[in-house]
Amino acid sequence: MRADFTRDLATWLPRWWTNSLYFQDDWKLTPQITLNLGVRWQYETPYRTKYDQQSQFSPTATDPLTGRQGALLHPAGALAGRDLKNFQPRVGMAYSFRRNWVFRGGFAVNTLDLWTNGLQENFEEYLATTVVQPPPGDPDVAFYLSKGPPPIRMNIQPNGTSPFVGTNYSGRNASYYDPNMRSPYIMNWNAGFQWQMASNMLVELSYQGSAGVGLLNRWDINVIPLNIATSFADLDRIRRAAQNYKPYPHFGSIYNYGNYGHNTYHSGTLRFEKRYSRGLSLTSFYTWAKAIDEFSNDGGASGVTFYNRSLEKARADYDVAHRWVTYVTYELPVGRGRAFLNDAHWLLNGFLGDWNLAVIQSLETGAPFGFTQTGSSNVYLPMVQRPDMAPGKTYGDIRIPWDRHGPCRHTVACALPWADINAFAYPPSFTPGQAGRNIINGPGMIWHQVSLAKRIPVGERIKGMLRVDVNNPFKRPFFAAPNSAVNFRNPQAFGKITSSQGSYSGIGGRTYIYAIFKLEF
Repeated sequence: MRADFTRDLATWLPRWWTNSLYFQDDWKLTPQITLNLGVRWQYETPYRTKYDQQSQFSPTATDPLTGRQGALLHPAGALAGRDLKNFQPRVGMAYSFRRNWVFRGGFAVNTLDLWTNGLQENFEEYLATTVVQPPPGDPDVAFYLSKGPPPIRMNIQPNGTSPFVGTNYSGRNASYYDPNMRSPYIMNWNAGFQWQMASNMLVELSYQGSAGVGLLNRWDINVIPLNIATSFADLDRIRRAAQNYKPYPHFGSIYNYGNYGHNTYHSGTLRFEKRYSRGLSLTSFYTWAKAIDEFSNDGGASGVTFYNRSLEKARADYDVAHRWVTYVTYELPVGRGRAFLNDAHWLLNGFLGDWNLAVIQSLETGAPFGFTQTGSSNVYLPMVQRPDMAPGKTYGDIRIPWDRHGPCRHTVACALPWADINAFAYPPSFTPGQAGRNIINGPGMIWHQVSLAKRIPVGERIKGMLRVDVNNPFKRPFFAAPNSAVNFRNPQAFGKITSSQGSYSGIGGRTYIYAIFKLEF
């Protein structure tokens, strides 16, 4: 029996200050050409905490616990230098080159805030832990609750921190905020043509692109290089005692938070708009796009190897190649002042008249996903385990015909697979799998939303609004990606879809109906 006690030695109080200046002007160069010119400058102070209670890994300092190079320090002041170069130009142009035609284009740079990877960033050794237990071999309890615990001693240093105790260094993690951190920035550019084909109709063809530079990721830098040895015997010895071969063997993970990320996005959009007339308005657009990155959020990143992060470059997790969205609003032609029941009794008009209908239709291809492998008798160094493609197989062979209403769909063991496990193979020992990240699309989505609304006059100054919203009225499930772990020892689960995408209030989602009434006065 044992009891563990912890004590917070500080409160995480991060602080930043942001200052910015902005200038913009519109310049009508000719009656047909208008320029929008602007520049923004922004400065964000480097990360620090209110009372300088923070941790920072130093690759060059000497660790007092082991005497090795590489230590966790608690410096005062900012953890990175100032960056005063955050100038963000903006330029836009509108050119009416002929009647009912307009060309629009622009370019802008936008700086992102730094903030942190998550709560308690760079805050190691500010939580003290101690264990109360009987001596080894004593089967008695640690203490009786009725009597309370014995005196508890925490290992607290004069600077208010509690250093690591013991020799299980795999559990000793550290944060390393890049001292050369700078604010990430996004470059956006666009160009497009608009044609007013009628007084209330517009057609637009546009291109939009963007690139994120120096985006924030957190990588574990205390990992073993895959080329640390060449012979199987040496590699197997390293695998069995991996902690001893890390660059800093006296630490587990060392999370380096820095400007690792980069992404690009390109899209073309065709849009048709019918402005309001005869009670109807409609907007419909189709977008063909592609997004590429090495990791798709600003949190902890991982991959085959930290030392070759380009292996993770692929379609982004949020890449949707095709999307078609249509918005329609229509005043139903029933009620006073409308085509039908124009002179209806006020009671009949109250039930049937003055309703407005809104419909949103969204069709899009699924987001991409990749595959991992497990169950192999081969052995590997620590890394993301991806499979190989089987001889003669390509990415196009992974997807197989699938019946969404097929038999036995609620029992994984006999459900129809969405992907073919025989398209894959196990990589040889100590070899990273050749199947890439995010190699095929998951299931797509056909999503509808419908809304009926009407205004109800209650008095001279009071008006009521009744609205009924229906999400996913056709009760169509939107399936999530299938099981993607290649395991030839348990192939029954591979490629089976076991969940749906879309939460109660998120994209897609389950069928629900809301009836809302509100008063305005």
